[in-house]
Amino acid sequence: MNIKWGLKVEKAHGKVGHVIAIHTRAGWALWHHKKPRQPKTSAQRELRNAFRSLSMLWADASMATYRHDWKALALAHPEPNIYGADVYKTGCQWFIRANRNRLTIGESVLFAAPAWAAVDEPGPTTLSHVHGPPAYLYIIPTDSPAATDAVIIFASRALSPGKVQLGHQQRMLTYVKPSTPGLWDIIVEYILKFGTPTTGQKVFVEVWYMDIAQGRIGKKRQAWDYW
Repeated sequence: MNIKWGLKVEKAHGKVGHVIAIHTRAGWALWHHKKPRQPKTSAQRELRNAFRSLSMLWADASMATYRHDWKALALAHPEPNIYGADVYKTGCQWFIRANRNRLTIGESVLFAAPAWAAVDEPGPTTLSHVHGPPAYLYIIPTDSPAATDAVIIFASRALSPGKVQLGHQQRMLTYVKPSTPGLWDIIVEYILKFGTPTTGQKVFVEVWYMDIAQGRIGKKRQAWDYW
């Protein structure tokens, strides 16, 4: 790593230990590097293939009549970065993100740019584990998603009881199609992905609403319970 010090950090580049210095649109930043635990999983291959396919589709002649509207949509709706500064994404980025989200839940590719609308945020959410038999792992929402919203559910592997910060340990677990009422029992999907936790361990989930027509995901709501 090469860092030049003045009254402030003027330049930083490279990696020392688990700290990486990079230059973003917002300026210089330091990030904590984490090596992927399973860099060649089938899920990651599917994700990379989806990005590749959508990038090729964006460049295809069949998209010529749609690109302008996607670019206009991106220009009209900048998004804040981690520093609160507005960042303008490209029309291609909007197209890929929207369709990646839609394909994840089995929807078709969206060619025409959708009308922009705010995406709902889940209300306070509870996670409740019942040992049984039969056993359950319920996500209990205090509200219902809109009829056009799908519910995307992320979860973490079982963690120590004292864990309070989730970091980047959550993985997509499953999704719930629109108009599916809560409670949402996710115990089968959880055990298949992470195995059965030990009694007393802590399980986190994150709930997101996704407007299917736009392919956009709103803010998350987190919940946890002891196993």
